[in-house]
Amino acid sequence: MIRRACRTCGTMQDFRKLNAKERAAVREERKDPRLYVDNLWRCTVPGCLWYQPYLHTDGGGVLPERFKGEAAPAG
Repeated sequence: MIRRACRTCGTMQDFRKLNAKERAAVREERKDPRLYVDNLWRCTVPGCLWYQPYLHTDGGGVLPERFKGEAAPAG
């Protein structure tokens, strides 16, 4: 886990790497099956859907609503 500023929460939060379902959803949403998603991290605050690359908030986005209940930290 890493601690980063969450654009949605507006504060510093813990982030974890996207899981396989989340990575697939990002590729589907951006309509690019070859999009590199292995460096994307998700805010672990319950209900937050924000994800972003490891070092910055540019290139981030919001996961689909179906992931709202899956924000618990991994590991």
